[in-house]
Amino acid sequence: MNKDFEKDYIDSADSSAPDMDMLWDKISSSESADTDITPFVSAVKECERSRSAPKSNAFRTFAAAAAVFAAAIFAVSALSDNMDIAKSETAFPAADSYYNENDIDAAMEECEAAEDDLVYAAMGWDFSDDLNAEENQSYLSLNLAYTESSVYTAMSRNTDEEEFFVEDSVLSETDFFLDGEIIDAEPSSDGGVKYTVRVIHAVSDEDRTFSDTETVYSYSPYALRNGREYLLPVSEDNGRYTVIFDNAPQIEFTLDRQLVCHNGWKTLSENGVYIEYPQTYPDDFFYDRMNLAAESSLEKLFDKWESLRA
Repeated sequence: MNKDFEKDYIDSADSSAPDMDMLWDKISSSESADTDITPFVSAVKECERSRSAPKSNAFRTFAAAAAVFAAAIFAVSALSDNMDIAKSETAFPAADSYYNENDIDAAMEECEAAEDDLVYAAMGWDFSDDLNAEENQSYLSLNLAYTESSVYTAMSRNTDEEEFFVEDSVLSETDFFLDGEIIDAEPSSDGGVKYTVRVIHAVSDEDRTFSDTETVYSYSPYALRNGREYLLPVSEDNGRYTVIFDNAPQIEFTLDRQLVCHNGWKTLSENGVYIEYPQTYPDDFFYDRMNLAAESSLEKLFDKWESLRA
């Protein structure tokens, strides 16, 4: 088998677009008696390394697994064409030189586990159309996840430059959205809050992958509460994720997939209904500007964001 295959294949995977036609052409064009799968062994090891690396390249992980699978098929095919089944065990070199069947299965499982640890960005998901349109609803009466977290972070609102929420401006500054559950919050060294977010969905107009948990920074008096799910507009600066426009409550999901959002989100509030919301602190600007909206209204929001990014 061509000794340059390993390098060609890994280079292709690194470009995030593996050329699978090239892979199968090389396999099919090899001599049938050639059972050397050494290049694939290195691909397996590459897969194992990618599992432990932060934000591993998903294409590379998949490609390594595919290489192992292809090697197994090729080796079995070569043996079937050239020797009796009774003699097939002697066709392979020493056991420590190549991966046996159990090794291949284990490597495939390892790569599948690595895939499970990643969330792939898309432009949306299956949205619910449900909306409880009753009047005089209270935030506290909604179907919300249990939390012991306060609604207030004890940080002051930034009044150095009085900001007004403008949806287009916020969307223009947003690099991507993370929909996730807050699983931990702690003070950051620069005076903000460092949130650990279990990522449920990621929305991006670019190819991105995220770990199943990500760290996001906020400097808002409005707390993201442990156990609750939020949609966060995020900016990225040298790998650091920060919530856009902190001086407002973030979009929150109820357990029955409705959205709690302030009326500055014009796209979400078009068909929303007003709800009573607790006043977070004395000068709170948003407590009487909160709405309940259907999750499906996010589709329009993402479409608008994508158009602003174009």
